[in-house]
Amino acid sequence: MGKDNQTVTKEKLAIKLAEIGLSRNHSRQVVDYFFTQLAQSLRRGEIVHLVGFGSFHYKIRAARKGRNPRTGQSVQVPVKRVIQFRPGGRLKSLVRK
Repeated sequence: MGKDNQTVTKEKLAIKLAEIGLSRNHSRQVVDYFFTQLAQSLRRGEIVHLVGFGSFHYKIRAARKGRNPRTGQSVQVPVKRVIQFRPGGRLKSLVRK
């Protein structure tokens, strides 16, 4: 099986959504809107719960000292937000089967 068959893209999601009767253009808009709203909610610091699928949230990683692997020189790594995903029970059970 090629790598392309294993990758789900926004376009492939839109095609699947079009199978339930939406036009292809409208289904692309729905997928784009969903991911835009997801990103905006995370940017505002909200937790996004999708029942049965999982939840998205972010945590703040503190500033720390790191090391440049090429030179061995010590560098300061700044504070940053990291998105995390916790899968829901139904998703876990579907993947494990």
